[in-house]
Parts: sequence; C-alpha cells; structure tokens
Amino acid sequence: MTPYPAARTQRDPSPIPASNIRALGPWYAIEFLNSYAATLFCTGAYDFADHELHVTPSMRLWLSAAWGFAYIFISLQSGRLSERFGPRSVVRTMILLCIASTLLPLLTLHFQNIWLLLLLMLPFNFTSSTIWPAIESAISRTRAPMPLNMRTAMYNISWGSAGFVSFFTCGALENAWWGNIFLVPSLCSLLSITLFFLFAPPASAISKEHVPQESQHERDIDSPDMRQRAKTLLLMAWIGNALAFVAINVLLPVKMRLATEAGITNLTSQGFITSVWALTRVLGFALLWKWSGWHYKARWLLGAQLALWISFVLFIVINTVPMLFTMQILFGLATATVYSSSLYYAMHVSEGHGGHAGIHEALIGLGTCIGPAVGALAGGNARGHDALTRIAIGVSFVMAAGISAMLLVSRRSKPAKIHTA
Repeated sequence: MTPYPAARTQRDPSPIPASNIRALGPWYAIEFLNSYAATLFCTGAYDFADHELHVTPSMRLWLSAAWGFAYIFISLQSGRLSERFGPRSVVRTMILLCIASTLLPLLTLHFQNIWLLLLLMLPFNFTSSTIWPAIESAISRTRAPMPLNMRTAMYNISWGSAGFVSFFTCGALENAWWGNIFLVPSLCSLLSITLFFLFAPPASAISKEHVPQESQHERDIDSPDMRQRAKTLLLMAWIGNALAFVAINVLLPVKMRLATEAGITNLTSQGFITSVWALTRVLGFALLWKWSGWHYKARWLLGAQLALWISFVLFIVINTVPMLFTMQILFGLATATVYSSSLYYAMHVSEGHGGHAGIHEALIGLGTCIGPAVGALAGGNARGHDALTRIAIGVSFVMAAGISAMLLVSRRSKPAKIHTA
C-alpha cells in the first residue's frame, strides 16, 4: 500500500452516472440509519445505567472506555476487511448482524446488572463499528460525478444529523419505555438492509479508479511539498480527532447528570437541551462543505482544538442552563472542524483507501477509550458536581498533551511549511 502516492491514480474512463442521488444516496441513507442506531444505543445505555442501575459517573465512563477499547481493533480490522472483500459485502453482512445484536441488551431490563449490560453491548459494537470504514470507502470509490470534498461533507452531514436526531429523541423514547433504546436500533437495521437490497450500487461501480478528481478549489497533492504538507496535516488531524472523541465520549455518559445538576429533571427535556451541540456540529459540517478556506491550514485545526477544550471544561464545571446551552454551540462547531479535517485529509491523500478509513475510525476508538478511562479514574467514587469537576480536570490533562503533540508535529514539518492563515 502506498498511502501517499507520487501521482494520482489513472481514472476510469467509463461513463459516470448522471445522478449523484442514485449512486451515492443509498450509502448516505444507510449511514444515517446506522449512526442514529449506534448513537441511540450507546446514549441510551449510559442513561439506563444512570437512571435505572444508579451507578456512579465513573462507572458509566468505564462503559464508554470499554466500548472505545474494542472499537480500536474493530475499526482497524474492518478497514482490512473492506479492502479484501469490498465495502459493499462488508456493509451488507454487518447490517444483517446488527438486527440481532441490538436486541441482546434487552435482557438487562429484567436482569439489571452493569456488567451484564457491558457484556451485551459488545456484539453491537462489533457489527455497527465495522460498517463505518466500509461506508467511508464506498462513498469515496463509488462512480459518480460528485467531487470528493462534497462527498465527505455529505457523509459528515448524514451521520451528524443522525446524531442530533438521536440525542433529541433519546429522552422521549426513554420516557415511553427503556426498551426503545435497543428495539429502535434494530428497526433501523431492518430498514437499512431493505434499502441496501433495493438501491445499493453494484460492486462493479465501487473501485479506487472511481475516486473523483479534485474540484477547482481542492489542492493538488502531486508535488513533493504538497505531499509533505498533506502528510503533516493528516497526522495533526488524526491526533485532533482522537481528542475530539475524548471529549465527546466523556460528555455522553454524564450528559444526564449535567442536565440534572443544572435543574432539568425530565428525561425528554434533558434530551432536548443536551442535543444542542449535535445540532451545531451539523451546521458546522454544512459550513465547512461550502467554505474550503480551512483546507490545508493548520490554524483552523489548532484553533478548533483549543475551542473544544475550553467549551468542554466550562459546560461540565459550571452547571447552569445558559452555560450548558452556549458552550455546546462552541463545542459542536469545534468538533465539526476537527472531524472534517481528519476525514477529508484521510480520504483526499489515500484515494478512499479502506485502511485509511479504518485508521480514522480506530483513532476515534482510541479517544473513546482514553478519555472516559482517565475521567473514570479522576472521578473515583464521587457523585454529583464533585465528580463532574474531577472528571473535567482529569480529561484536561489528556487534552493538553494532545494539543502539545499537534504543535510538535506542525513545527517539525520541514522543509514544507504549514499554512497557518
């Protein structure tokens, strides 16, 4: 594998479909449904552990850390599976398995045990997580006229909007019946496999030869200087993306507690107020799609990382509704910038290689593991505001170390200089 090619691959001269919707629409629809299912499943499980099992914030963070630890290896392997068997086959197989794996945790409604919940979450982790790199590769490699930057932007909007809808509806579904957090994801998988068999492009339309040429405002990475810059920004973005998911996956297990400390006790209202960051993340994805000025400029990536850290600490430590609301807006825009950078550089540099998609997702798993684990150790057996403050302080050390690593990578990029404006 040559992740940083000296020249762009010769493109397939065959005609491309006239409709982006017909070629790429099924992938985005499946991505939306899988993202909604996975987010609802995880968020609901953390809320269930809080509301019904009455475990400490640290224990809920250990659930998140265990999910992330498994996710690292699942993502790396799924990238290889995508390259070996083709993204289409991997997506089909894993959606079918998701239908059953989402239902296993229903047993915890009758046998209420935190360790049983952890054990029964893992099968869905494997089946749903294996889908992400395969869909990322399929979206990049499916024959269609849409340029690459628009493909990645639409991908981000697809899963980002699904995340917002999941956070927004989670509390209402929990209010109706706790089993909905596992039953609804299974129904999403049923709908996904139906869409797949009806509309998914054939395997012959999915190849690295179909990765689109850069659009006019995208950078050409054929020159040695530009390849070095691309390699540096990709490494920085990967570190930043892991840090973003450090913060996100500390937020998700304690968001119910954040809302409760701020005086919001109704489950439905908690879902509404804690979904603000996910909505602004979607808006951020849309903005970054339309405006390409952030491409290959380190300042935007580093600035977003600092904003993410600051907003994360403030809305966890200062438990008021106005602070929770306003800092979520900044947090959402920052996570959109960091994630967009990671995925764009990974797919732009590697021409949609499933292995790079797997690394991108594995770093998400690394952040999901390290952040909650450090937060859990910092929180200890504490509850309430004291636990939240300890968690924020502990995770801040991880964020500071990560940002320092990004700065070090940026300064070592010689002779090629990273544009910072």
